Amino acid sequence: MKTTLRRRFGDRIKTLRIAKGISQEAFADQCGYARSYMSRVERGLANPSLDAVEVFAMALKIEVKELFETTTTRPASSKRKAAGTLVPFAKDGSCFNPTLFRPRSKKFTVGEHGKEVTFDDFHAALEYLGTMDVAQWRRPNKAGNWGRVVAMHWDDLPIRYWVR
Repeated sequence: MKTTLRRRFGDRIKTLRIAKGISQEAFADQCGYARSYMSRVERGLANPSLDAVEVFAMALKIEVKELFETTTTRPASSKRKAAGTLVPFAKDGSCFNPTLFRPRSKKFTVGEHGKEVTFDDFHAALEYLGTMDVAQWRRPNKAGNWGRVVAMHWDDLPIRYWVR
């Protein structure tokens, strides 16, 4: 079954909102809408007007066209490029890499909130990320606290993470 444009648009709004670290309630307030309306938009149940689309873009500090881009999904071509392994990158430039296993469990945690999956193997976790509409994984922040990040694009794994 094909995903509707409203659903894809709602997913994109949610992905961009999460990538900016904004709660749904705070985003709704910033836009001047009720949180329940934002929830319906993100679930593809509301049909936002062009004026609302413009408000969403301004609140996210992006151009309107970026709300309709699908650059967050993994390229459909091969899993490998000549330069290396394709991995998802977050907005801050960090990427999913072999060092992101949990110290105690030695497992990689990937997936959406409430649907997280753990893997013993980096490549198995990476393969799972490639099946997601928008890759999400856990990694430590500068303070050492583990949080979820959302992919903004896919590119080659940087050389410093290559297994020798």
